[in-house]
Amino acid sequence: MEIFADTASLDELKELLSWGIISGCTTNPKICAKEGVEFKTRMKDILHLVNGPVSIEVTTNDYDLMLKEAKEYSSWGKNAVVKVPMNANGLKAVKILKEMGIKTNVTACMSTKQAILPALAGADYVSIFWARIEDMGYNAQAVAEETVKVFKDSNVKSKIILGSFRQVSHINRAMLTGTHILTIPPQIIKEMVTNPKTTETIQEFLDNWESFKKGQKNH
Repeated sequence: MEIFADTASLDELKELLSWGIISGCTTNPKICAKEGVEFKTRMKDILHLVNGPVSIEVTTNDYDLMLKEAKEYSSWGKNAVVKVPMNANGLKAVKILKEMGIKTNVTACMSTKQAILPALAGADYVSIFWARIEDMGYNAQAVAEETVKVFKDSNVKSKIILGSFRQVSHINRAMLTGTHILTIPPQIIKEMVTNPKTTETIQEFLDNWESFKKGQKNH
């Protein structure tokens, strides 16, 4: 399993990359808009910063415009992955972009029957949206597990990305699904590091060591 950072923040990326746990990055127009920076410049900076795949999402549902944006994005760096929407035009784009040697990530899949389609079309990555599935009243863990099984049984090469996490409690369940990649917002990744009992235990060890050193000085 791999962990990607779901962000367009350079500061957050630099911090997480320094931990040695991040092997890629995903972005989308909503995330980029929050940063309030020039899109092309920021994407090029992220592509340079991250050694692994960086998903950059098209900003249209129009087939011709998708291809135009995809060609531009792919020219920004060898690790660029073009994220296209899960719809008929997105599937058409995947087929053509694959023939052109451009990697794709099909986004906003909400079911197994959706996810298998871009995989059969040749997408490199297929993104399933955990929290939005649960917004509809379905079990996101079950959907992810089903998709993993169908991909294995169908012998498709696409990697499954689970994203759209809103709280740290989602992560353990997501890890159990056998999914290839979890793309997680930086704040949730930071929450994964901590546990009150861990903090308490480490402090206990440090306090005991300090007491031992003081005792040694008094002898």
